[in-house]
Amino acid sequence: MLAAIAGFLLVLVLTKHSGLGISPDSIYYTSVSNSLLQGHGFYQFDNTPFVLFPLFYPSFLAFVQFITRQHITVVATFMNGFLFGIAIFMSGIILEKLNTTKWLKWILLIAIASSPSLLEIYTMLWSEALFIVEILLFIWFCFTYFKSYSNKDLIWVAIIAAIAFETRLAGVTIVLTGGFLILASRELVIAKKIKHFLIFGFIACSFISINLIRNYLVASSLTGVRQKGETPFAENVKYYGAVLSDWLPFSNATKNFPFLLGAIFLISISGIFIYRYYKKIEHNSLEKIAASFTLVYSLFMLLSATFSKYETINNRLLAPFFIPCLFTLSFYMVSWMKLINTKWLRRSFIIILLMQGGLILKQYYNTNLDTYYENIQGGIGGYSDDDWVFSDAMNYLKTDRSIFKTGIPVYSNASHAVYFFTGEHLNLLPETAHVKDMERFEHSPQLILIWFNNEDNPAIPTLEKVKQNKNLTLVKAFKDGFIFQSSLK
Repeated sequence: MLAAIAGFLLVLVLTKHSGLGISPDSIYYTSVSNSLLQGHGFYQFDNTPFVLFPLFYPSFLAFVQFITRQHITVVATFMNGFLFGIAIFMSGIILEKLNTTKWLKWILLIAIASSPSLLEIYTMLWSEALFIVEILLFIWFCFTYFKSYSNKDLIWVAIIAAIAFETRLAGVTIVLTGGFLILASRELVIAKKIKHFLIFGFIACSFISINLIRNYLVASSLTGVRQKGETPFAENVKYYGAVLSDWLPFSNATKNFPFLLGAIFLISISGIFIYRYYKKIEHNSLEKIAASFTLVYSLFMLLSATFSKYETINNRLLAPFFIPCLFTLSFYMVSWMKLINTKWLRRSFIIILLMQGGLILKQYYNTNLDTYYENIQGGIGGYSDDDWVFSDAMNYLKTDRSIFKTGIPVYSNASHAVYFFTGEHLNLLPETAHVKDMERFEHSPQLILIWFNNEDNPAIPTLEKVKQNKNLTLVKAFKDGFIFQSSLK
């Protein structure tokens, strides 16, 4: 509870200047949440059906707004602080079940509560904040199920997996982990194993299946337009290792060989798990579940980043397995200590662990202090920082809404931000990779373009590129942007 309170307060401190950080993904979620409360259904800020992400997180935000009677940006800091507190508290309970010694449990709890990796998640309005709690619930209910193998516990595990899958598409890793663990169980007879596997799979995939059917009916697409990956697997392993190096002590040194670090970690976790399984060495079930999820999630992210194009593998994408990874490592630490019979060797091992723990906590402290000073000066990066809050162009749009009432389509290179600050619905400037959308934009006979100089998105056309196909007439100029009215050349 003490660690949970500390984590809650850290979220409040780091977001003191201007609240949670707001990214384009945050705007998708909040706009759908607002649409739900207004009775319009799952529609996003450009008045098109929401299909890019699953529906549970914006529904959760709508529920929070309905209960608190406050806009989500007003209560989001406390919501995320509370979710972080739950994650820390649950971690403490699981660490006790792992038979972690008291001093090691406290080091790990402080590491979780002060982790820059997790604090990055919980100081932004992202679905990962809820997803991490769902992962911990899955681990706990899996632990309960593998003690009893009862149908009731199986259904609870499956429901949590279904909700997690409906929160993030990466929730498929929870479904895969659950299915793998059921099939790998040595206690279940074949007939019961197949029955439980099918029940789990059916329930776990039910919500997302309904979601995908709905997406196809309203938008003729399952999850929106997705591009093929361009980053090789080996390079993704390098990015994976770079994130791990930030989590470990001596990060400045380990960053020099990220590929090696990533490869060693994957091979080690895989090797130990396979060895213990085939040697029939009894697992602590919580450790087995945590290790399985760590492995499945890591491989999924590496493969999906290779075959599908999205942001480079970074802390945000990997943070969901930070706590399960700590569970796995702590179990092995305790196991290794028990293997040491010599008193002075055991004490030496404990001293080394304490020193490593102290180094990583000092590293986390320094990182968080730098983040605090950066946030307190200008806010968290994204649409809640001072550059956007005090934007000359945005303040004009907030006071004069006339350009939205002309009947002419309005586009912007920062449509998310315009909606966030004004509540006005407008069109997304299409990405250059989406050929049909670009052709539709370029052949629009007339439109209004709001351009912000501080929005840097290499995926969309530059202002110079737009000018090649359209006659842009300046309507108004600002310190940080322009409003144009355009016609075809």
